[in-house]
Amino acid sequence: MPLPIGGVRIHVRRLIADLSKRKYPFFHFYNLEKESIWKIFLKVPQYKVVHLHTSNAYFQLILAIYCLLIPGKLIITYHGNWGRHGIFKNFAAQLSALFAFYILVLNDESLKKVIKWNKNSLLVSAFIPPHESIPLNSNVLQKILNYQKKYKYLFCTNASNLTFDKNGKEIYGISSLIAKILKTSHTALLVSDPSGTYKKYIESYSGKLPENIFFITGIHDFYSVLKLSDAFIRNTTTDGDSISIHEAILCNIPVFATDCVSRPNECMIFKDISAIDLVEELERKKLNYKGETVLQNGLETVGKLILLYNQCLLH
Repeated sequence: MPLPIGGVRIHVRRLIADLSKRKYPFFHFYNLEKESIWKIFLKVPQYKVVHLHTSNAYFQLILAIYCLLIPGKLIITYHGNWGRHGIFKNFAAQLSALFAFYILVLNDESLKKVIKWNKNSLLVSAFIPPHESIPLNSNVLQKILNYQKKYKYLFCTNASNLTFDKNGKEIYGISSLIAKILKTSHTALLVSDPSGTYKKYIESYSGKLPENIFFITGIHDFYSVLKLSDAFIRNTTTDGDSISIHEAILCNIPVFATDCVSRPNECMIFKDISAIDLVEELERKKLNYKGETVLQNGLETVGKLILLYNQCLLH
């Protein structure tokens, strides 16, 4: 469960909690960040089925080959848009998909690509509903409450880290989003930035942050930030199945999202953040969010995984 907090970490943490709550007997969770990566090769032969959650394409391939030799059944969840890497990492991902027992992807675009390499490919959402909301610390909470009083519209976004896509563009598009907010009157932006790297990056070329831009650094619960916001913006160049989008819908919060992958029907889709009027769209589209449907879909994620685990064990 890599730090800082991001989609992979949240999914794995909630999956473990849900499996434990349902008393499903998974035997060992191996944390690749805290335990020796090489010791995993001693652990894997002890189990019939291994479910791998990592974005490292080369490690996916190494473990897929290893499980072929043992033999063992490897399930890989690709936590991102499949094929988003450069030529070498994409080739590694293709081979790992070919060698794995089951492949799980997060959107329709990825499924269409990966099923050519492995017919045992399934579309399973990464969203698992949170069991609880962790309160924000008092300083952060007070500042957000002050923003609510001062600004008419409070937008929020998040970035687990400062990362760039294969074309050199910011994956989370925070810079262009800030530029948009600065041109939109009566609005403020909350940026969930647990690593703190994005704040440093923005300050490095723009100097002092504008008053209506608030970077929330350190470990915190983004779900609590969503509850205090008027809308969530996902300005990404690539994506998998954004957990934050599902959480926002669950909170009945309007969602703006790029069209880089398929999105839930509730989202307001855009191609270029600079070309839309955030306030006009927010006022115009009073979406009837179906939070209960999203919640049910999230609960089905764990149910689908349990069925898959049982199927692999019986195979």
